[in-house]
Amino acid sequence: MIDPKLIQAIETLLAAADAVAAVLTATTDWGASGIRDGQYTVDLDADAACLDVLYSAGYRVLSEESGITGPPGSQSAPIVVVDPLDGSTNAARHVPWFASALCLVDNDGPVAGVVVNHPTGERFSAVRGGGAECNGASIRPSGATSLDSAILGMSGLPSHHYGWNQFRAMGASAPDICTVANGVTDAWCDMIDDGHGVWDYLASVLILEEAGGVSAEVFDRHLCVLDHHARRSPVVAATPELLEAVLRERRRA
Repeated sequence: MIDPKLIQAIETLLAAADAVAAVLTATTDWGASGIRDGQYTVDLDADAACLDVLYSAGYRVLSEESGITGPPGSQSAPIVVVDPLDGSTNAARHVPWFASALCLVDNDGPVAGVVVNHPTGERFSAVRGGGAECNGASIRPSGATSLDSAILGMSGLPSHHYGWNQFRAMGASAPDICTVANGVTDAWCDMIDDGHGVWDYLASVLILEEAGGVSAEVFDRHLCVLDHHARRSPVVAATPELLEAVLRERRRA
Protein backbone atom coordinates (compact mmCIF):
# COMPACT_ATOMS: atom_id res chain seq x y z
CA MET A 1 0.00 0.00 0.00
CA ILE A 2 1.32 3.43 -0.94
CA ASP A 3 2.01 5.81 1.94
CA PRO A 4 -0.80 8.42 2.04
CA LYS A 5 1.86 11.11 2.39
CA LEU A 6 3.25 10.11 -1.00
CA ILE A 7 -0.22 10.20 -2.53
CA GLN A 8 -0.53 13.74 -1.19
CA ALA A 9 2.90 14.57 -2.58
CA ILE A 10 1.85 13.41 -6.06
CA GLU A 11 -1.28 15.55 -5.82
CA THR A 12 0.84 18.57 -4.90
CA LEU A 13 3.26 17.98 -7.78
CA LEU A 14 0.35 17.66 -10.20
CA ALA A 15 -1.15 20.87 -8.81
CA ALA A 16 2.13 22.65 -9.54
CA ALA A 17 2.08 21.31 -13.10
CA ASP A 18 -1.53 22.49 -13.45
CA ALA A 19 -0.44 25.96 -12.31
CA VAL A 20 2.08 25.96 -15.16
CA ALA A 21 -0.66 24.90 -17.59
CA ALA A 22 -2.64 27.97 -16.53
CA VAL A 23 0.39 30.16 -17.21
CA LEU A 24 0.79 28.63 -20.68
CA THR A 25 -2.87 29.27 -21.49
CA ALA A 26 -2.51 32.93 -20.52
CA THR A 27 0.89 33.54 -22.14
CA THR A 28 1.15 36.01 -24.99
CA ASP A 29 4.85 36.88 -24.64
CA TRP A 30 6.92 33.99 -26.02
CA GLY A 31 10.11 36.04 -26.28
CA ALA A 32 13.47 35.63 -24.56
CA SER A 33 13.78 36.67 -20.92
CA GLY A 34 16.99 38.58 -21.56
CA ILE A 35 18.54 37.06 -18.42
CA ARG A 36 20.36 34.04 -19.84
CA ASP A 37 20.71 32.29 -23.17
CA GLY A 38 17.89 29.89 -23.95
CA GLN A 39 15.56 31.26 -21.26
CA TYR A 40 12.12 32.62 -22.16
CA THR A 41 9.86 34.98 -20.28
CA VAL A 42 7.40 32.11 -19.93
CA ASP A 43 10.07 30.06 -18.12
CA LEU A 44 10.13 32.65 -15.34
CA ASP A 45 6.34 32.83 -15.15
CA ALA A 46 6.08 29.03 -15.03
CA ASP A 47 8.71 28.89 -12.32
CA ALA A 48 6.87 31.43 -10.18
CA ALA A 49 3.65 29.41 -10.50
CA CYS A 50 5.44 26.21 -9.42
CA LEU A 51 7.11 27.91 -6.47
CA ASP A 52 3.80 29.26 -5.17
CA VAL A 53 2.28 25.76 -5.02
CA LEU A 54 5.36 24.01 -3.65
CA TYR A 55 6.13 26.67 -1.03
CA SER A 56 2.50 26.46 0.18
CA ALA A 57 3.05 22.74 0.74
CA GLY A 58 6.22 23.46 2.76
CA TYR A 59 8.76 22.13 0.27
CA ARG A 60 12.12 23.49 -0.69
CA VAL A 61 12.73 23.62 -4.43
CA LEU A 62 15.66 23.00 -6.75
CA SER A 63 14.55 24.62 -9.98
CA GLU A 64 16.33 25.12 -13.27
CA GLU A 65 15.21 28.73 -13.28
CA SER A 66 15.76 29.81 -9.66
CA GLY A 67 18.20 27.38 -8.01
CA ILE A 68 17.59 26.11 -4.48
CA THR A 69 15.02 28.16 -2.60
CA GLY A 70 12.28 27.66 -0.02
CA PRO A 71 9.71 29.34 2.19
CA PRO A 72 10.85 30.81 5.53
CA GLY A 73 11.94 28.17 8.03
CA SER A 74 12.20 25.40 5.43
CA GLN A 75 15.94 24.71 5.68
CA SER A 76 15.37 21.06 6.61
CA ALA A 77 12.22 20.51 4.52
CA PRO A 78 12.08 17.91 1.73
CA ILE A 79 13.20 19.18 -1.66
CA VAL A 80 11.41 19.01 -5.00
CA VAL A 81 13.50 19.08 -8.17
CA VAL A 82 11.61 21.07 -10.81
CA ASP A 83 11.78 21.84 -14.48
CA PRO A 84 8.74 24.10 -14.77
CA LEU A 85 8.76 24.00 -18.57
CA ASP A 86 10.92 21.34 -20.19
CA GLY A 87 11.01 22.06 -23.91
CA SER A 88 10.38 25.80 -23.65
CA THR A 89 11.77 26.36 -27.16
CA ASN A 90 9.19 23.88 -28.44
CA ALA A 91 6.51 25.76 -26.54
CA ALA A 92 7.66 29.13 -27.85
CA ARG A 93 7.70 27.82 -31.43
CA HIS A 94 4.38 25.97 -30.99
CA VAL A 95 5.91 22.52 -31.38
CA PRO A 96 3.49 20.33 -29.36
CA TRP A 97 6.03 18.57 -27.14
CA PHE A 98 6.80 20.20 -23.77
CA ALA A 99 6.17 19.32 -20.15
CA SER A 100 6.46 20.12 -16.47
CA ALA A 101 8.64 17.69 -14.51
CA LEU A 102 8.77 17.51 -10.71
CA CYS A 103 10.45 14.99 -8.40
CA LEU A 104 10.36 14.81 -4.61
CA VAL A 105 13.65 13.61 -3.13
CA ASP A 106 14.23 12.15 0.34
CA ASN A 107 17.35 10.83 2.06
CA ASP A 108 17.24 7.68 -0.09
CA GLY A 109 16.80 9.50 -3.41
CA PRO A 110 13.81 10.13 -5.70
CA VAL A 111 10.58 9.11 -3.99
CA ALA A 112 7.72 10.64 -6.01
CA GLY A 113 7.64 12.14 -9.48
CA VAL A 114 5.32 13.51 -12.11
CA VAL A 115 5.74 14.57 -15.72
CA VAL A 116 2.82 16.34 -17.35
CA ASN A 117 3.03 16.62 -21.12
CA HIS A 118 0.96 19.74 -21.67
CA PRO A 119 0.09 19.40 -25.39
CA THR A 120 -0.85 15.71 -25.19
CA GLY A 121 -2.51 15.79 -21.76
CA GLU A 122 -0.49 12.79 -20.57
CA ARG A 123 0.08 12.81 -16.80
CA PHE A 124 2.83 10.39 -15.81
CA SER A 125 3.42 9.63 -12.14
CA ALA A 126 5.35 7.22 -9.93
CA VAL A 127 6.27 6.62 -6.31
CA ARG A 128 9.25 4.57 -5.26
CA GLY A 129 8.25 0.93 -4.98
CA GLY A 130 4.73 1.63 -6.24
CA GLY A 131 4.97 1.31 -10.02
CA ALA A 132 4.27 3.96 -12.64
CA GLU A 133 1.13 5.26 -14.31
CA CYS A 134 -0.03 7.42 -17.19
CA ASN A 135 -3.45 8.99 -16.70
CA GLY A 136 -4.16 6.42 -13.99
CA ALA A 137 -3.25 3.31 -15.99
CA SER A 138 -0.14 1.23 -15.29
CA ILE A 139 2.62 1.47 -17.87
CA ARG A 140 5.49 -0.79 -18.96
CA PRO A 141 8.42 -0.41 -21.37
CA SER A 142 8.50 -2.26 -24.69
CA GLY A 143 10.83 -5.07 -23.62
CA ALA A 144 13.10 -4.47 -26.63
CA THR A 145 16.56 -5.99 -26.26
CA SER A 146 18.17 -5.44 -29.67
CA LEU A 147 19.46 -2.10 -30.89
CA ASP A 148 18.95 -3.00 -34.54
CA SER A 149 15.20 -3.28 -34.02
CA ALA A 150 14.90 -0.36 -31.57
CA ILE A 151 13.53 3.15 -31.91
CA LEU A 152 16.07 5.34 -30.11
CA GLY A 153 15.26 8.81 -28.83
CA MET A 154 18.11 11.28 -28.46
CA SER A 155 19.13 14.75 -27.37
CA GLY A 156 21.92 16.27 -29.44
CA LEU A 157 23.81 14.77 -32.37
CA PRO A 158 25.48 11.34 -32.16
CA SER A 159 29.04 10.87 -33.37
CA HIS A 160 28.02 7.93 -35.56
CA HIS A 161 25.11 5.65 -36.43
CA TYR A 162 24.54 3.34 -33.46
CA GLY A 163 22.82 0.66 -35.50
CA TRP A 164 19.30 1.60 -34.44
CA ASN A 165 16.27 0.79 -36.55
CA GLN A 166 14.92 4.36 -36.29
CA PHE A 167 15.59 7.44 -34.18
CA ARG A 168 13.64 10.41 -32.85
CA ALA A 169 14.83 13.81 -31.58
CA MET A 170 11.82 15.58 -30.08
CA GLY A 171 13.47 18.27 -27.97
CA ALA A 172 12.27 17.74 -24.40
CA SER A 173 13.99 15.10 -22.28
CA ALA A 174 11.32 14.59 -19.60
CA PRO A 175 8.53 13.52 -21.98
CA ASP A 176 11.14 11.82 -24.20
CA ILE A 177 12.14 9.50 -21.35
CA CYS A 178 8.48 8.87 -20.51
CA THR A 179 7.97 7.51 -24.03
CA VAL A 180 10.46 4.78 -23.08
CA ALA A 181 8.60 4.16 -19.81
CA ASN A 182 5.33 3.47 -21.62
CA GLY A 183 6.78 1.52 -24.54
CA VAL A 184 6.36 4.09 -27.32
CA THR A 185 10.12 4.22 -27.92
CA ASP A 186 12.70 1.70 -26.75
CA ALA A 187 15.63 3.79 -25.47
CA TRP A 188 16.81 7.39 -25.11
CA CYS A 189 20.33 8.79 -24.96
CA ASP A 190 21.92 12.15 -24.16
CA MET A 191 24.45 12.63 -26.96
CA ILE A 192 26.01 15.69 -25.29
CA ASP A 193 28.65 15.29 -22.58
CA ASP A 194 27.23 16.87 -19.43
CA GLY A 195 24.16 17.89 -21.40
CA HIS A 196 21.48 17.87 -18.70
CA GLY A 197 20.73 19.28 -15.27
CA VAL A 198 19.05 17.04 -12.72
CA TRP A 199 15.69 18.78 -13.29
CA ASP A 200 15.71 17.60 -16.91
CA TYR A 201 15.55 13.88 -16.14
CA LEU A 202 15.07 12.96 -12.46
CA ALA A 203 11.26 12.70 -12.42
CA SER A 204 11.10 10.81 -15.70
CA VAL A 205 13.91 8.42 -14.70
CA LEU A 206 11.96 7.53 -11.54
CA ILE A 207 8.87 6.93 -13.69
CA LEU A 208 10.89 4.83 -16.12
CA GLU A 209 12.46 2.68 -13.40
CA GLU A 210 9.15 2.16 -11.60
CA ALA A 211 7.63 1.09 -14.91
CA GLY A 212 10.37 -1.54 -15.25
CA GLY A 213 12.98 0.22 -17.38
CA VAL A 214 16.63 0.86 -16.58
CA SER A 215 18.91 3.90 -16.56
CA ALA A 216 22.59 4.77 -16.38
CA GLU A 217 24.97 7.69 -16.75
CA VAL A 218 27.52 7.73 -19.57
CA PHE A 219 30.40 8.41 -17.18
CA ASP A 220 29.08 6.19 -14.35
CA ARG A 221 28.14 9.10 -12.10
CA HIS A 222 25.10 9.29 -9.82
CA LEU A 223 22.07 10.75 -11.58
CA CYS A 224 20.49 12.08 -8.38
CA VAL A 225 22.63 15.11 -7.60
CA LEU A 226 21.12 18.09 -5.77
CA ASP A 227 23.47 20.70 -7.22
CA HIS A 228 22.25 23.47 -9.52
CA HIS A 229 25.62 23.56 -11.27
CA ALA A 230 26.04 19.80 -11.83
CA ARG A 231 25.43 18.29 -15.26
CA ARG A 232 25.02 14.67 -16.30
CA SER A 233 24.59 12.52 -19.45
CA PRO A 234 21.72 10.09 -18.81
CA VAL A 235 20.83 7.04 -20.88
CA VAL A 236 17.65 4.96 -20.45
CA ALA A 237 16.28 1.80 -22.04
CA ALA A 238 13.51 -0.73 -21.87
CA THR A 239 15.86 -3.56 -20.82
CA PRO A 240 19.38 -4.05 -19.43
CA GLU A 241 20.47 -5.65 -22.73
CA LEU A 242 19.40 -2.65 -24.76
CA LEU A 243 20.89 -0.23 -22.23
CA GLU A 244 24.29 -1.90 -22.53
CA ALA A 245 24.10 -1.78 -26.33
CA VAL A 246 23.35 1.94 -26.32
CA LEU A 247 26.00 2.69 -23.71
CA ARG A 248 28.59 0.76 -25.69
CA GLU A 249 27.97 2.88 -28.77
CA ARG A 250 27.67 6.12 -26.79
CA ARG A 251 30.99 5.53 -25.05
CA ARG A 252 32.69 5.05 -28.41
CA ALA A 253 32.19 8.81 -28.82
